[in-house]
Amino acid sequence: MRGALLAAALLVGFAGTASAQEALYGPQPPKGSAYVRIISALDAKADIKPSFRAALSLGATGADRVSSYDVVEAVAGKKLTLSVTVGGKTVSGQAEAEPDGFLSILLLPDASGAKVVGVADVAEFNQTRTRLAFYNGIPGCDGGVLALDPGGQAVFKDVDAGAQKTRAVNPTSANVKASCGDKSAEPVALSGLEAGGMNSVLLVQSGGKPAAYVIKDVATPYKH
Repeated sequence: MRGALLAAALLVGFAGTASAQEALYGPQPPKGSAYVRIISALDAKADIKPSFRAALSLGATGADRVSSYDVVEAVAGKKLTLSVTVGGKTVSGQAEAEPDGFLSILLLPDASGAKVVGVADVAEFNQTRTRLAFYNGIPGCDGGVLALDPGGQAVFKDVDAGAQKTRAVNPTSANVKASCGDKSAEPVALSGLEAGGMNSVLLVQSGGKPAAYVIKDVATPYKH
């Protein structure tokens, strides 16, 4: 139920002046804001200092890799900068968010320690279905695939490194397998999907092998 309410609140959008919507869903972000989160595809803990939110650390397993979506106000023409420290190396990067949009900032493995890539998320919600997104976090893999297991029917295919694809799916349970070329991650279960909810599958390189994680997407409630 929580996921359905969250998606409903996001679907309402950045209304700003609609008191009835505020009474039902809580305060809405001002028009021109964006929801922004950070996703780590790194193989170690990362300490992150963004210009647009409080400092945070992301891990290298499961939900620890992904922050919540946070509201960033007045993003038009604004550079969202951050420094990332991983494995004793610190790098800086930046991304831009579309006003009234959603942005995931991907941290990809790189010889410098990390590479920062902004990925505009699709924010089209369906109250009777689940939004499922697939992120390819393996550098050099420009043909990421997420398929049903068993069966092999593609849910997503041809997803470039540092990119994502999104679709609405029925809120049922299924096992899926993420792969890059002839190398596949262990299957993961899509379970507990809710109508109106949001979930992501993240493909990364972990310990030299592909690994996949299912993430339940959440957003921090906006406060005036």
